Amino acid sequence: MSIGNKNNAGNNRLFYPALIICALFLLIPAFYNHYPLVNPDTATYLASGFKPETPFDRPITYGLLIRLFSLNGLSLWLVVFAQAYLVSWLLFKIIRNIGGNRSYIFRAMAIVLFLSVFSGLSWVVSQVQPDVFTTIALLCVFLLLINKEGSATEILLYVLFFLSVAVHLSHPLLFSVLLALLFISKKVIFRKERYRQVSKKILILFLLAISAIAIMGAAISKSKHVFFVGSLLEKGVLKKYLDDNCPVKNYKICAYKDSLPASANDFWWDNNSPLYKIGDWKGTKPEFNDIIHNTLTTPQYLGLYITATTRQAWKQACTFNIGDGNTSFPSGSNVSQRVTEYFPGEIKQFNASKQNSIPFTERNLSFPNTVFSIVFYACIAAILFVFIRWKYTADNMRLLLFLTVSGIVLNCLDCAAFTVVNGRYGCKMIWLLPFCIMLYFTTGRTRSDPRSSEP
Repeated sequence: MSIGNKNNAGNNRLFYPALIICALFLLIPAFYNHYPLVNPDTATYLASGFKPETPFDRPITYGLLIRLFSLNGLSLWLVVFAQAYLVSWLLFKIIRNIGGNRSYIFRAMAIVLFLSVFSGLSWVVSQVQPDVFTTIALLCVFLLLINKEGSATEILLYVLFFLSVAVHLSHPLLFSVLLALLFISKKVIFRKERYRQVSKKILILFLLAISAIAIMGAAISKSKHVFFVGSLLEKGVLKKYLDDNCPVKNYKICAYKDSLPASANDFWWDNNSPLYKIGDWKGTKPEFNDIIHNTLTTPQYLGLYITATTRQAWKQACTFNIGDGNTSFPSGSNVSQRVTEYFPGEIKQFNASKQNSIPFTERNLSFPNTVFSIVFYACIAAILFVFIRWKYTADNMRLLLFLTVSGIVLNCLDCAAFTVVNGRYGCKMIWLLPFCIMLYFTTGRTRSDPRSSEP
């Protein structure tokens, strides 16, 4: 048996045990918490999957995945383990395809362990939230476009991509734009002989991203006007528009223009918000749509909106702290009620978790967030070095870097344009930077290296 065959045989034997070990690495925050991390939105996802019904403000997809992964309510631990396993599986495949088969198992385990400790990845994976599926979808795009997987794996990746896009309202737009940018930029990433093959797969992925809207069409129709007006409030555009137009417009919200909530989150979710006094999510639709239309078609307000969006996008790029929304959920809260209803065997474990006994705050998470910031700024410096050597970088590494940087930028713009700046929104993607940098400097695969030839 040749050395190459021996290496492959060894890798095959270690592959699944190593995947399980790495999945456990990615659950360090959940083990520390003594239970999977939850967020206020977790209650809605649990209810949507087990009732089942589509919520008014989000698709049903992730709720159904919770039900599937938990084996119909056996344990939420199974949900976060499934998320961790999927991420490990994708990372292993990428590391092998870029770095080659030789010793890739140990390299992959080292990289995953580093990411678990020195980035927010493990925090994202350990939450009962669909955030992790943003990067799962992105990694699926990469693996499909490098064309190194068998037909059965490719089908699985297409299905996983579709489901990942379908779990969140922001994903169809995010990935449609990302894939369009990738199509436009393919000449600076791929060699000419790969254009046709890559273009076909980009088109398939684009159609899948668009088709995911069918699953969430009802939720988009019921909620987009409220989310956008909340975003206008956060940017200061709503107050300016109402001050200028309430004298001539008969808007119900004009009665509250001088007592608007301080933030979009308060506007959306506080029971005392004007939103719930003038018609709720359904009754405000005609009025809010008129405000949105006039704001985006009037140069004065459009300029304010663009300026504020740019400012918030920059702020979002530097905001990726863990802990946002991971407060305590005592008995009687929505999350506690849902865990009691659908996972009754785990309610004692849920109540005894650190999240509920010693709530995570900015103060007690300051050390890991500082570490993540240091890693981020080190990666920014490294990315600049990589771009200087762009023409010497192998095609597949170029593709991963393009997807990572473009995905992070588009995510920041998406959050800034339609929602609010939030540490959770940045945390879910920023770990891709250290992943790319570690992979780039540990593989040594460049175009000038004869080992880096690609099909």
